[in-house]
Amino acid sequence: MSVTLLCLVKGNTLANAFPVDIEKDQLVGHLKKVIKAEKAPVFDNFPADELRLWKVEIGGDHLDDQLKNFKLNDSDELSAIKKISKYFPDPPAEEHIHVLVEPPALTASSNREQELLDQVASLQALLNKSVHAFDVVVSPKRTKSFKWTVNTEDATLEGLKKSIREMEKPPALENDGAVLNIINDSGKFSPRNDQDLRKILQLFVSNVNLKFTVLIETPSKPFNEWTFPKVCELYGLSDDPNPSIDVYPVFSCGSANTKNEKYKEALRKLFDELETRVATTPIDVSYEATKSIYSYTYLVSAAYPFKDQVKVVPEKLIEGKNGRGNLDYGIESRTTGRIVGLVEVKKDDFKQGFAQATVQLESSLGRKRKANEMDDEHGFDKVWGIVTDAEKWYFMECTQDAEGKPSFKLSKPLFVAYEDAGMRDMAEKILGHIIWLLEESQKADSAVNLDKEREIKKPRSSGNLKEKSDTVVKS
Repeated sequence: MSVTLLCLVKGNTLANAFPVDIEKDQLVGHLKKVIKAEKAPVFDNFPADELRLWKVEIGGDHLDDQLKNFKLNDSDELSAIKKISKYFPDPPAEEHIHVLVEPPALTASSNREQELLDQVASLQALLNKSVHAFDVVVSPKRTKSFKWTVNTEDATLEGLKKSIREMEKPPALENDGAVLNIINDSGKFSPRNDQDLRKILQLFVSNVNLKFTVLIETPSKPFNEWTFPKVCELYGLSDDPNPSIDVYPVFSCGSANTKNEKYKEALRKLFDELETRVATTPIDVSYEATKSIYSYTYLVSAAYPFKDQVKVVPEKLIEGKNGRGNLDYGIESRTTGRIVGLVEVKKDDFKQGFAQATVQLESSLGRKRKANEMDDEHGFDKVWGIVTDAEKWYFMECTQDAEGKPSFKLSKPLFVAYEDAGMRDMAEKILGHIIWLLEESQKADSAVNLDKEREIKKPRSSGNLKEKSDTVVKS
């Protein structure tokens, strides 16, 4: 014959009371096992025989008040070797607590076990939940995160890209084939499909770390596919859909003294070549090839005093993280092989020329420094370029900070009227600016070479030598 006993763990309130059904001819030891099983997982970290049970009769009104003041007597403790019928020969009173349960005092070890059990339960609950709010930071231009709430079972790369577009509007995502790399304390990941992304997100959830950084990598595209508004967005110059060239800070381009003895030959060559060009090949605004011929005359004349240090390379091929293609002209260091300048010749659309030259400058400068190269002391962080139609001349400067972020400046325009009597004076000014740019590039070249010489003299344990490039660009 069975009996129903209403039990309560010592220290709990009436709301925590629970019934237990047991046969009267079973032992109190059996009752302990039933109670332990009933109170799983709370009682999982100790054996049933460590429970102590007392027969009590607590009923009536205000039971919780009675429980607070209740005193146990040893004579009321149930012995594990006696049968239930010994203590409950008759049906117990209804609406009363019949058995008070006292678990063993928790030890430091059992406390730790309980903490671990709680952590496992918490983690399991987290894993069972599919929808999570992740903190997402878009690098390198943002430091603040935004919340991306997503079901990890059906998350998609396109969904993540869409959220980034809505929150951050990075132009890099407009590049076809933009790739997302994801970083958090668990490591760096490169999801190539939706399944990869879901596994990564589930890993972050299991590690209880819901914050990650997204690096957007763009396959470089031809320089001439970049539009001026997109370039302004890419480098943070402007988000205006129709920006003006005033988005560039003004570049105060220096000028060499062309009356200096070492530059007299360059000036003479320029005048001779221009007079020949004007006489035989009048500049025609409708042909870019004609403008290129005139522009080349300035370049080779300016480079002549530096013929042992640099060379002019037509159609120089370069590639960077945001663009690839051939420069109209590249000025290349003979000693280091670096591009130290570039020229973009335009027939008419100067904004397009600035767009191309801006991406070309960054590409020729950085081939952007990688994270593990950030402490490399060998490197030139400045490059120059020219955008011209042979009559109107703009000079550009690109500098790179310690984190590899580029910034750009643009000069006010200079003009040369080839049919004008003052043509020589105007052409001489252009030559002076180009020579000055080459002088500056040689200072940087010398500094890099000196650093390398010092590095070579260091003990081998100092590590592998690294090279970086200086660049001057003409467009």
